Amino acid sequence: MSLEALPTDAHLHGDGTVNRSLFCFPPNNSAAAATSSGVFAGDDPLKFYFPLLLCHVCIVFALSRAIHALLRRASVPLVISQILAGALLGPSFLGRVSPHAGELFAMPEGWVQINTVGGYAFMLQIFVIGVKTDLGVFVKSGKKAVAIAIIGTVAPQVAMSAAGAALSARVPASWKATFMLTGLTSSWSLSAFIVVCCTLDDLKLLSSKLGRLAMSAALIGDFANNLSVAFITSYLLASSPSEKLQRIGFVSIATFTIFVGFVVFVARPAILRLMRDVPEGALLCEARLVAVLLITITCGFASEVLGLHATYGPFMLGLLLPGGAPLGVTMAERLDRLVAGLLLPLMFAQGGMRLDVYKMTDASTCLLLEVFLVVGVVAKFASCMAPCLFCGMSHREAFIVGLMMNFKGITDVVYASAFMDAKVFDEQVYATFIITSLAVGATTAAAVKHIYHPEEKYVAYRRCTVQHKKIDEELRVLACVHSQADVGPMLALLDASSPSPESPITLYLLHLAPFAGLTTSVLRPSKLGDRNSAPSGAGTNSEHIVNAFRFFMQQRPPGSASLLPFVCIAPNATVHDDVCAVALEKRAMLIVVPFHQRLAIDGSVENTTEKAGAIQAANFNVLHYSPCSVAILVDRGSLSVVPGEGADADGFPHRVALYFLGGPDDREALALAMYMAEDAPIGLTVSRFVLPPEWRNGGDTVEDRLDEEAVQEYVRRLVDGQRLVYSEHMVTGSHGMVAVIRETSRASDLLIVGRRAESPESALTAGISDWSEHLELGVLGDLLTSADFGCRVSTLVVQQQTRAAAGEISRQSSVKNVEKRLESDGQVCKQRNFV
Repeated sequence: MSLEALPTDAHLHGDGTVNRSLFCFPPNNSAAAATSSGVFAGDDPLKFYFPLLLCHVCIVFALSRAIHALLRRASVPLVISQILAGALLGPSFLGRVSPHAGELFAMPEGWVQINTVGGYAFMLQIFVIGVKTDLGVFVKSGKKAVAIAIIGTVAPQVAMSAAGAALSARVPASWKATFMLTGLTSSWSLSAFIVVCCTLDDLKLLSSKLGRLAMSAALIGDFANNLSVAFITSYLLASSPSEKLQRIGFVSIATFTIFVGFVVFVARPAILRLMRDVPEGALLCEARLVAVLLITITCGFASEVLGLHATYGPFMLGLLLPGGAPLGVTMAERLDRLVAGLLLPLMFAQGGMRLDVYKMTDASTCLLLEVFLVVGVVAKFASCMAPCLFCGMSHREAFIVGLMMNFKGITDVVYASAFMDAKVFDEQVYATFIITSLAVGATTAAAVKHIYHPEEKYVAYRRCTVQHKKIDEELRVLACVHSQADVGPMLALLDASSPSPESPITLYLLHLAPFAGLTTSVLRPSKLGDRNSAPSGAGTNSEHIVNAFRFFMQQRPPGSASLLPFVCIAPNATVHDDVCAVALEKRAMLIVVPFHQRLAIDGSVENTTEKAGAIQAANFNVLHYSPCSVAILVDRGSLSVVPGEGADADGFPHRVALYFLGGPDDREALALAMYMAEDAPIGLTVSRFVLPPEWRNGGDTVEDRLDEEAVQEYVRRLVDGQRLVYSEHMVTGSHGMVAVIRETSRASDLLIVGRRAESPESALTAGISDWSEHLELGVLGDLLTSADFGCRVSTLVVQQQTRAAAGEISRQSSVKNVEKRLESDGQVCKQRNFV
């Protein structure tokens, strides 16, 4: 339909005013006129519906991304950048600076298209978020989340109502006539789940302890508010003296009940049936995906028929469906980029386009509204902190939870736009409300990002290392696996350790399942025979992995090993939070993580998964934030589980070699090797490299003394010259050391080296440190695993618990230094094309 038939003054009179949402359309609505014949045929493409929509999508996307590129360093959420993009395209900026260009975003036809497409995208996005949400996390959220949800919702409503009563003399008559304060109080006091979830995702705090608490409280508050509003409204109508209102009330209750029954007993089973026979790891086919979308649209339509928002039904349906594979993964793979990336920004930009700061002419009215909003923010902040403090949380954590519950942005724009259409808000109130919402949202998000560092809580305040383990104490190991391909090497390492009743091992197994099709991270124990212990999409793989470890433990002598498996689904950027949290809670002494590359059949090195770079980054984070020692296992196929009493030609089932240069990491590696060899029939050779006396230049006398004590302890307690061997090599540089390693490494099944993360550079490594490719392995680890070196022996790279993780130095300063180191390491990896 062409736009040329519109009156030229349509945008200046009431019928063309965008904010009133009342439009006059020409009678010609031919479908052919939706597209133009092109500029060469004399048409202006921007006078036709479809080219105008494409233009809006392109401009909004480009401008919002440009704004976010500037504001993301200040931790401003993406949705706020999208609203600001709309504000720049609306009458607040573009319409004032260039009225002719501003008309492009003020045309009624274009406005209707943005509203329709953006609303549809918003409905689908809400459904996707509902599908990705794991209700099991919130069922176990506890009384704390319930208290925050209830008190944090009721208190601001009471405070704003009291403020309205106290200032009733100053409240304009138009506000009273439209019950504006009532609607404002209801919307402003909520902490919408979608806002909290999306903002925490932007801040990479989804898997944090406080992030889970805030999301649980927000979801509980949303449910409680929606159900209470629905039932209270229906009850008031049903109890009205008017027969007409009574009928409306009873019909409302009946239809709402029928609607809930339809979602629970018809829509949900239908989608579950579509998912029933989908192969493991596969996505929904096109026909089934279309069927799911049609059911979702039907629920949205039913919501609108009942007078609810179109997102209510799809969100409820999504919550009742299992996340993960195949539905959640299919939605993430096929809808996220289109809906959230291209179409949804139109919804938020429209909220900014309606903003006209030049309508804020009455300072007293704006100030009065600000008073109500500030009262609501302060009351919500204080009421969310109170339950946290009552439950024993620190003041700092309670303060952060209060900030998280005050995230603003998405739903505020939706509510404000609805109030504008219902003539509850005028343009001045709308502008004040949106500006305040943006300010509160940006401020709280930035404050949370700069105040809350989850890594600070991983301070063990004690030495959690193998070296400092007591003689009769069990070794507590946290083994992380990503897939079934990591099971064999990890079991082989445990087999080489040969736990016994005299030196037992407690193994905490953590299956790091891919984070796909979920909004919230999941961390659960894996129980035998419990199908619900593993979330949807990770159940079968987790069951196979756990069963393999259980079978291995059953082959050990009684009392020598115990297993406690967990399943973790979290983004790779924050998965180290869960790893470190489990290690801290279980007082683990060693975390073992798999390397992101392995040896292929043809001898080349290949990535273990498509997201190998993300696994590498996660290993970096574990190394830097771990509350205990960390080991990276590089599988080269040389180490395997030995059945029965199998042994090599020398009579040893495993041959282990350790190369000792000195420093805390090398001492930790030596302590681990001694534990493995103390009560097990494995062969262990410790090769120590030292410089000539004239090359040592004094050095660190404390570190040298500790190194000497550790080596002498090994020699005194274990060395027998046959099974347990010690050799010392005096070399003048890295060339001599590399020659010795090349000659001796091939006779071993496993090589153990220290990462030397906190050790100064030595003359032994100066010649090879510049060629390191994988920084997380250290100098020696990278040398042994490089393709040029030609070593095909599995390697274990050990890093001892850092001083910051043991509480010996300030953790906060260490975190800042680690973040800088991670950024520099990431830049180096990108330059070398390893990420």
